[in-house]
Amino acid sequence: MTENQFLTELNHALSQLPEEERNDIMQDIQEYFSNGRQDGKSDFAIASELGPPQTIAKELAESYDFAQTKNTDVLRDTFDKVDIQLDTGSLLIGPSADSEMRVDIKDKDYKQQFSTDIVGHTLVVTLKNEKKWGLFSFNVNTKSPVVTVELPPKTYEHIKLQTGSGRIEANRLQSVEFLAESDNGRIQLREIAGNQLIAESDNGALELRKIQSDAITAKTDNGKIEMQDVLAKKAKIETDNGSILMANVEGDIQAETDNGRITLQARDIERNIDLKTDNGGIVVETMNAPINVTIQADRDNGKAAIFNEKAATSSLAMAATVSG
Repeated sequence: MTENQFLTELNHALSQLPEEERNDIMQDIQEYFSNGRQDGKSDFAIASELGPPQTIAKELAESYDFAQTKNTDVLRDTFDKVDIQLDTGSLLIGPSADSEMRVDIKDKDYKQQFSTDIVGHTLVVTLKNEKKWGLFSFNVNTKSPVVTVELPPKTYEHIKLQTGSGRIEANRLQSVEFLAESDNGRIQLREIAGNQLIAESDNGALELRKIQSDAITAKTDNGKIEMQDVLAKKAKIETDNGSILMANVEGDIQAETDNGRITLQARDIERNIDLKTDNGGIVVETMNAPINVTIQADRDNGKAAIFNEKAATSSLAMAATVSG
């Protein structure tokens, strides 16, 4: 059987699946034939490896969840917690304009399982890569979808956002507890308010703007951290490899980087500030003269500039204390 014959029969046998799913499957089969020919195989040999098109279509149809929806509306008052977990793909979340909840996904691969449900009082949204399709499998690339969530504007008890690979963008949300985690992707938070906020990425930059929270933790293993217009009682900021920039960040600050520059720009700094870097400079700039302030600035390699006064490179800790 030639490739064209195989594809024609398979496409006809898959007629009950949605068009987008069929197109993805056909594209994967074409890629399988192409890779096989590069390995020196004939169309007949490749078709024999795959098996009859009718068998493939039957297994795919039996595994397909016809209950899946790409756009889901849920009553606004049925949940006060949000739990979103994506194996891969980007997450965009914010308030809805009409006080209704909506979940939408674009560029989902047919091998990915997407679900939206209310469990107890929690909105649960998941996107899983490990989707089983009967006995039929072959090596193909997985798409990186984009999930968009619109929430009714209100204060939530808990919002948890997680993605294995992909960025997280959250805007104009209120939650007592707010958690955003990405194994490999940028996290961007804007206009978030609550009691506790945690943003963590293994590999990706963090950007926090217009945040109000009693306690803030921002941590990344590899990436820069930018914070602007942040009001907190206490902020803990840490990156293993990347710079830290803080502009108009209120509250006690503990910032540390193994490799990167730390910059603090503030109107005034009458609070506890602890800045540490193993390899990089430390800069503190303030508009108003400080009173009763203790700044601990530690660096192994680099320069520290406190109120435009620079200390030369040293392996010893440098402390700047200003009192009235």
